Amino acid sequence: MIMIKKLERDKKEMKTKAIYIALIFVLAISTVAMAASVEPTLYTDWKSGDAAFECGQVEGCDSDFHFKFDNWGDVTYDGPYTVDGGNVITISNDDGYSFDWTSKWPVACVIVKGSNAANVYCYDEPVFSDTGMFAPTKYDKDGNPDGTYAISHATFCYNEPGMCYEEETAWAEGARYVKKGNWAMYVDYDDVEKTVELIADYTNYVHAGTVTFSAPVDGYVTITVNLTGGAIFYYDLNDPLFDDNLKVQDYAKAPTKTPSPGLFAWKTHIETGAITGSIVVPVNNFYGVHMDIALPVPCGE
Repeated sequence: MIMIKKLERDKKEMKTKAIYIALIFVLAISTVAMAASVEPTLYTDWKSGDAAFECGQVEGCDSDFHFKFDNWGDVTYDGPYTVDGGNVITISNDDGYSFDWTSKWPVACVIVKGSNAANVYCYDEPVFSDTGMFAPTKYDKDGNPDGTYAISHATFCYNEPGMCYEEETAWAEGARYVKKGNWAMYVDYDDVEKTVELIADYTNYVHAGTVTFSAPVDGYVTITVNLTGGAIFYYDLNDPLFDDNLKVQDYAKAPTKTPSPGLFAWKTHIETGAITGSIVVPVNNFYGVHMDIALPVPCGE
């Protein structure tokens, strides 16, 4: 799943967005308690099985990973647990009848079983935490509510988090145009095929792929970019409609001034999301190769 994350950021720091889950307070069992963020669906005759089987019983619960905290009455679950797929689910405030949880991966549904029934908490949009997970309400012989059943097990249905992308400037690795300030680089070319690294996020000096210069053919050189590590061609957020995201300037002599990529002589647009692209330029002694790419980052929780 590709989601493009358009973050506004300056050169030194990122501004991230966080999703905050509202906590709803309700009156229950004659006390004020922290309640789940969604109303559970009651299954009066729950069919127990392994975690995948149980998640499969819930209509619309789209999950690729599953984990069951079994024998709840015999164990006090408290703390982080590494579960199926490498996710980490943390259980807290477990008193045998209710609990809170957090997850590093987005959770679609939580099944809380007590006696022969189960409360199934499903979320329209997967969430990373919730509070006040209860087993179903029990009733006395007259049909009046009589607290809740003790929890016998809880099953989590969840997915691996999607990836988001963050815009970065990238340059073919070489000598710097200027020694201080701008980190733009240029490559010297000696009329033979040559491959250099593509560098993005100069602060962290991320190797984002390779840039290959072909041997000259009829006075022209083909420059081919291959992105790696999940990087993709992107676009300049300041110019989304008419952006040429691969720009090249050729030089007879080594440049010594800060470049303006927008004024480079040779430009082309590589489709957003692509991982390879090329451009043909006249043969010369030096090249500045600039591009707009995006690097994968975890989506904000």
